[in-house]
Amino acid sequence: MEWFSLRNGYQKSKAIKVRGLEETCQNRLWNVLYGFVSNNDECITYFPVVNFILDHLGEIKISAPAYIKNTIFTIQDHFFKKWYKSFDVIEMFLTSVYENANLMPQKAIDYTNAFNKVLEEEKSGYRFLENKAVAITNSSELELLEEVIHSKFESVNIHFKKAIECYSDRIFPDYENSIKESISAVEALCCIITGTDGGNSTLGKTLKKLKDKGIHIHPALESAFSSVYGYTSDENGIRHGGIDFTNAPEEDAKYMLLSCSAFVNYLITKLSKIS
Repeated sequence: MEWFSLRNGYQKSKAIKVRGLEETCQNRLWNVLYGFVSNNDECITYFPVVNFILDHLGEIKISAPAYIKNTIFTIQDHFFKKWYKSFDVIEMFLTSVYENANLMPQKAIDYTNAFNKVLEEEKSGYRFLENKAVAITNSSELELLEEVIHSKFESVNIHFKKAIECYSDRIFPDYENSIKESISAVEALCCIITGTDGGNSTLGKTLKKLKDKGIHIHPALESAFSSVYGYTSDENGIRHGGIDFTNAPEEDAKYMLLSCSAFVNYLITKLSKIS
């Protein structure tokens, strides 16, 4: 919702911010987290979440739920040290919530959605994908990635989760390995569909075998993805550790993450029509 000042032109709309965190956004993210930490009923039930955060912040764990309120300012101090520490603390929180999903299955989704609602309203370029903050600038990109990390093919999910983890590290991003994992996810799915393993399990070879399994893709699309595979596999390519790609740029990693996830979703849809 736009407030009076925006509707009437007294205040300009915010631009999307990909690096850093506006003070208002940081404050609102804390308010979401504070809603959990200050909720007596929830914290008493799920106080292992608070201990998980304290432990990963290098602080002393509490011995009983009764002491949870004493930890609020400790966590808050860490949260507001730097903009990226805010994301660290939220990731710790969400990681523990997801790990305790048997106790609170809906809570993990609810809190992820609550943090993302703030990020969207505050025009932040980040969104939470499960327990990871990822530099994604629109909801369609986020939905695309959510689909591929929750597919029915576990090996594909694992590769994409690793790709996202390498890409989303705010201090030491590993774009080279993010690209490797993205293309490996496509390769894994093509191997599953074609039943290929061993020396013939490269993407270049399995792409050509898809039609034998009833999956027909346009020759131009097959050629395009073969070219993308070539980008990662030639003598100076990423998959060979060539020096040209030891500092792969962020935009390459993001392009590969999104294009590979789109292609995987495309193949899964094709597969569902013949299964």
